[in-house]
Amino acid sequence: MPGGTAARGRRAGPGRGAGQEEVHLTFRQIETCSSLPRMGIGITQEQRELAEAVRGWVARVVPPEDVHKLLDGPAPAGGRPGWWDALAAQGLLAPHLEGGTLLDLAVVVEEAARGALPGPFLSGALASALLHRAGADALAAELADGSRTGAVALGPGSMTAVAVEGGGHLLDGTAPPVLGAGEADLVLLAAEAAHGTLWFAVDAAALDVRPHDSADPTRPTAEVRARGLAVPAGRLLALDAALVRDLACVLFAADACGTAAWALHTAAEYAKVREQFGRPIGRFQGVKHLCADMLVRVEQARALTWDAATAAGTEESADVRALAAALAAGTALDAAWTCAKDCIQILGGIGFTWEHDAHIHLRRALVARQLLGTGDGHRLRAVRLAAAGARRELRLELPAAAEAHRAAAREVVQDARGLDPAAARRVLAPTGYAAPYLPPPYGLGAGPVQQLVVQQELAAAGVKLADLGIATWVVPSLLAYGTEEQRERYVLPTLRGDLTWCQLFSEPGAGSDLASLRTRAERTPDGGWRINGQKVWTSSARTADFGILLARTDPAAPKHKGLGYFVVDMKHTSGIDIRPLKEITGEALFNEVYLDDVDLPADALVGAPDGGWQVARNTLGNERVHMADQMTFDTGLQALIARSADLDGAGRARIGALAAEAHALACIGLRTTLQQVSGLEPGAGASVRKLIQTPHQQRTAELALELLGPAGAVCEGPGARAVHGVLMSRCLTIAGGTTQVQLNVVAERILGLPRD
Repeated sequence: MPGGTAARGRRAGPGRGAGQEEVHLTFRQIETCSSLPRMGIGITQEQRELAEAVRGWVARVVPPEDVHKLLDGPAPAGGRPGWWDALAAQGLLAPHLEGGTLLDLAVVVEEAARGALPGPFLSGALASALLHRAGADALAAELADGSRTGAVALGPGSMTAVAVEGGGHLLDGTAPPVLGAGEADLVLLAAEAAHGTLWFAVDAAALDVRPHDSADPTRPTAEVRARGLAVPAGRLLALDAALVRDLACVLFAADACGTAAWALHTAAEYAKVREQFGRPIGRFQGVKHLCADMLVRVEQARALTWDAATAAGTEESADVRALAAALAAGTALDAAWTCAKDCIQILGGIGFTWEHDAHIHLRRALVARQLLGTGDGHRLRAVRLAAAGARRELRLELPAAAEAHRAAAREVVQDARGLDPAAARRVLAPTGYAAPYLPPPYGLGAGPVQQLVVQQELAAAGVKLADLGIATWVVPSLLAYGTEEQRERYVLPTLRGDLTWCQLFSEPGAGSDLASLRTRAERTPDGGWRINGQKVWTSSARTADFGILLARTDPAAPKHKGLGYFVVDMKHTSGIDIRPLKEITGEALFNEVYLDDVDLPADALVGAPDGGWQVARNTLGNERVHMADQMTFDTGLQALIARSADLDGAGRARIGALAAEAHALACIGLRTTLQQVSGLEPGAGASVRKLIQTPHQQRTAELALELLGPAGAVCEGPGARAVHGVLMSRCLTIAGGTTQVQLNVVAERILGLPRD
């Protein structure tokens, strides 16, 4: 079995040898000393601190060894776990009732799941949230202080309710499997009545409750039956099925985020220390890519769950709340399930053993999907809601400090009102408002808040600025490494839009691997440089005024050390031969550029002769802040949603998956911006965004073409645009670094896996 040299267990015990004890210690170190980023659903400093507190409490009070005892021993006899009162004393049973929000509760649920907290915590959290929404605050308070535990039936099953004279109802029937009911004092039951589904808060002692032989012994379900049970009128709850479903989706999604995060963490850390064929398995590209893909799934799940918890705690309409909840549940439940499976795959043989924790998390993911439904079911519901007009608008609320910048920004922006984008750029560039993130005099030296104020005022005035293209990367590099003369010559004219640029980096034998460049730069007697080589995939080479060029200045130096960064006058330099490259679309957006004895003056060099690598990497990416788009579905996806009613379930599920990706991208963007505004690290979301966005755009284009049927086989009529879109989309996972290279980068820089 794979992984055969690793210990088969996680705990030392009778008959286990010293080697197995050493592996046990390695796993302990992995759990407590990980270098992995500890991000989660919550993004504020307070939420991060709450998550840390929950994580520490669970690790101290309910360590993995205690969780494992539930697998090996008899089923729990019912009642509250021994640590329940301590959990209540920490205020963790219902933080949303103690000045917090549903998002705070989601943060706690995520961390409890990451620690595989056994018992009825998730079911009790959902019960308290529903009781609070129903106005049953006295019952909710009893769950919050730990004097009662709660559980929720997620549907009526065969349960019926018949009204009786004088008020109240008679309940009869069996609920579907109820998570945590065997340990609950209070069960929220759904029942079919004459005028729809009703919800009741029922004392467990009045019900027939039989714990199941559950697929997850650490958090078992139970059969709950009522036999002509009289429930007083005061126990009828002001709930509807939609609200119950949506809050269940939010909290089950938060729980799933914790499961998926544990799986990612465990797999990545194991990949660092487990050796096969003489090196850590984390150095193998297949393992790297799998771990990076797990991170992508986790970040999507967190972003959508964060938004769904926020939406459920605000005044959003029921349809919008339901849309956000469905997108979160569909993504997070599947993320937990697939990440748990992939974790076992990476662990190999040890992951398949009873004694490792991996199957506990797999079992939790399995049970959650069976109780709440698989991802496609939630995605189909999301598409129905979106087709009916539901849209989730993301809003960015700036802190009060933003107002200090608003009046000045509004006054300057007025001068560009009514101008076309190119003219607006020329007007605003000298003021610093065209690139506020840059230092004066070219920008405002603005931090995140002031940058966003400028963006808001530009939008409010209807002012759009012409895009700078590759110059967005050129200008910061010139400011950081250029001479005063270079900055004076290039920066402001570029910001005005008077100068355009192209990038001469890639070569036929060196795409993303810039350290393998072969284009040579040799000194000339007058102190200048002579360039010989070939560049490829260069956009705008035929129209650009200048190009930035990487060339090898010292062939004997290590690959990253012997590179120079040059500015090339594309219009007036001899020896440059630009040849259009015809792409698969039939267009020629890219170019080959041949450089034959191209002489550059000494002042064409930016930075040190061997410092080109540092200059090229300097984009000041963390200095710039962008506001997330307000609406999360673009026109292509909107068109697919409009057609969804005519499709079969498989087609609608695909549109639902695209809707989830699109909304996740917007949520990740907003989360990143909010963290920058708060002065916090933006987290892994910003690093995985391209890995989500480019395949999403490809899948959207492909589905749009498929839906045309035979009309999509011809490049005329509606097929022309659709065929072009699909063909053009193939460059998206290549340009700017292929998906495979990006997966390596994420695995190494974010997850800390070893480099090749």
